[in-house]
Amino acid sequence: MKSNFTKASLSLLLCGALMSSCVSSKKYDELKASKEALEREQAASREKEKELSNTLRAREQKLTELERAMNDQKKILDDLRNEVNTALAGFNQGDLSVNIKDGKVYVSMSDKLLFATGSTKVNNTGKQALDQLVDVLKKNQSVGVMVEGHTDDVEVRPGTKDIADNWDLSVLRATEITRLMAQRGLSPDRITPAGRAFFQPIDTGRTPAAKAKNRRTEIILTPDFTEIYKILGIQSMK
Repeated sequence: MKSNFTKASLSLLLCGALMSSCVSSKKYDELKASKEALEREQAASREKEKELSNTLRAREQKLTELERAMNDQKKILDDLRNEVNTALAGFNQGDLSVNIKDGKVYVSMSDKLLFATGSTKVNNTGKQALDQLVDVLKKNQSVGVMVEGHTDDVEVRPGTKDIADNWDLSVLRATEITRLMAQRGLSPDRITPAGRAFFQPIDTGRTPAAKAKNRRTEIILTPDFTEIYKILGIQSMK
C-alpha cells in the first residue's frame, strides 16, 4: 500500500513539473514573439525616419535651388532696368518711366517724347532716346523686345492722311519705332510691334492729364529666363 502511495506521489510531481514546463515554454514563446514584433516595429520606424529625413533633405535642396533661381531672375531684371535708366537719364523723366512688371522691364515713353500730335514719325529727341536704348539692347543680346503703341480714346480727326482710326495710329507708331531700332542695328527678329489703340489705358480718368498718360509707347524687354524656368519647373513664358 505504501508502494502505491509512493507511485501516486511521483505521478503528481511529474505532472506538476510537466505543467510548469508547459507554462514556462508558452510564456517564453509569447515573450519572444513580442520582442521580435517590437524589433520589427523599431526597424520599420527607423526606416520611416530615414525616408522622411531623405525627403526633407530633397525638399530643402529644391527650395534652395528655387530661391537661387528667383534671386538670379531678380538680379537680371534689376541690372537691365538700371542699365536702361542710366542710358535714358538725360531725357525728361516726366516723359518716360522704367519699371519691372511680370518678369519684364517696361520702358514707357510719352507720345510727346517721340511724336508730334497725330504723327507717326519719330522726332529727333525720340530718335536720340531710341538710340540710347538700342545701345543697351545690343549689349544684352538675349533680351526680346515688344513695341506697343497706345493712344487715348479721342477719335482720329476725319481725313487724317493714311490714318483711319486709333488702331492705325497705334500700329503705325509701333511699326515706325521697330523700323528705327532695326535700322540702328538691332536684329529685326528680336522685335515685335503691336498696336493696342486705347484699350489698355493706365489711367481711366477723363481729364487731359489722364489722357496724356495713355498716349504712350511701351517697349517691353523680356530677358531669356529659359534656364531659370527649368530650375523652377515651369515652361518658358517668353
